Amino acid sequence: MDWKKTAFVLILIASMVGSFWYLYSFASRPVFHNYVSDEVWYVPASRNVLHRLGVDLTYVNSTTGSRGVNIIFANESDQAEYAYTVGEIAFEYNATYEMTYYNFPGLYFEIPPGNFKPFLKALAETLPNGSYYVVPGFWYPDKENIQNYLNTEHPFLGKDFIMTAMLFGDKPINWRIPSIIAFVLLQPLVALAAYRISGSYLAALIALVFTVADPTLDAMSFVAMLDMYVALFVALFVFLLAYDRDRWAAFAVGLASATKLSGGFGWPVLFIRAFKQEKSLPRFLAVAFLLPITGFLIPNIPAMVAIGPFEWLNQFLGSFSWQLSNKGGSPVSSPVWWWFIDKNPFPLHFNPNVFAQTDPVLLLSMIVFILALPWLYKRRRGILEPFGVFWFTVLFFLLQYALGGTTQFTFYTTALVPPAAVVMGVALNELLKWEAFTTSLRTYFEWILELKNWVGGRF
Repeated sequence: MDWKKTAFVLILIASMVGSFWYLYSFASRPVFHNYVSDEVWYVPASRNVLHRLGVDLTYVNSTTGSRGVNIIFANESDQAEYAYTVGEIAFEYNATYEMTYYNFPGLYFEIPPGNFKPFLKALAETLPNGSYYVVPGFWYPDKENIQNYLNTEHPFLGKDFIMTAMLFGDKPINWRIPSIIAFVLLQPLVALAAYRISGSYLAALIALVFTVADPTLDAMSFVAMLDMYVALFVALFVFLLAYDRDRWAAFAVGLASATKLSGGFGWPVLFIRAFKQEKSLPRFLAVAFLLPITGFLIPNIPAMVAIGPFEWLNQFLGSFSWQLSNKGGSPVSSPVWWWFIDKNPFPLHFNPNVFAQTDPVLLLSMIVFILALPWLYKRRRGILEPFGVFWFTVLFFLLQYALGGTTQFTFYTTALVPPAAVVMGVALNELLKWEAFTTSLRTYFEWILELKNWVGGRF
């Protein structure tokens, strides 16, 4: 067993190191030195919250050595009146780059570091108070009202990671490093969860392969969006359930939902488990409700501080109508049932082409495994939890669609991959003979007969 354990650990380490090296190299390519896909929403929101918290960021152009700064005018009238003056001052202080925003009142400059503070001082001495404010750092995407956008329609944990990375430099590769790390960290979580349930290193490696090779995770891990953090904390939730750490699992599902509400779609598994196992009402309430709520609220504290707890709560509750609405006829939308056949992948970037594609083998296998679930459950009872997390998540996405949230995308499947990979590893390790299916089908038939006899006895 020692050589198997050693081989497993070495393979896992090689996978984690190799993933980080490849993704970091890919994400730092010059072609990606700008906003990619929905980074145009999450990164500015993170920058805006930091600004409201009084934190100034730093972006340094690696070619010129100049520092970036956004000059945001109070309104369009102030921009029209003072933009030329600001441009003259920037020219006086040897600005190496200038950009005008057209969809909100602002300008962007890159100023040599020795002139940066004198430039800001000259602005303060020339422009009237209240006519502008300064946001140091990377340039904004030219989107309407982006200077005020906080992305309150989603919880805040994912943006907490982006904000933390921005403190080390407001530049694209830094925004993306947390997503890359999330992809690296979820690999041992998935592999070890599969090992815990199956007792097999082969099962763990199968789960690892389906995780590392998943096209959705591969695509989402190099962009500063929220979905890799959803995958990470769902993987943590499944891992802790596998190791019977229910209280920590309760906190973890709160963290998953604090990234996107879809991260908490597996919560019913925790509720059912707590209902069955917890013998006292206080402990049941703590595991089923208190710890998940705590895990959800703590990461949202920065947003509460930035806009006030009551305003945060008001905007969070108001976001439900947005979540359950159609966002327009998007040509790249993909309802949940399309994910199983990889229909209409979500484009993240063109030239090079990067698409958030799904893995039909992994997702369709979860349908096939329904036929063998009783047999699998009898052999590896721990398989029921990741299986339940997967299907409850699917059901809640279907409910979202039924209630009006019909604009769905393939990259939402990041929440499905960790539990599916765990099930795949355990199941393939067991399903090496038809006995699994024949026994399970016989069991289903016996259940149907029992149900028929029960109904006949009652009526």
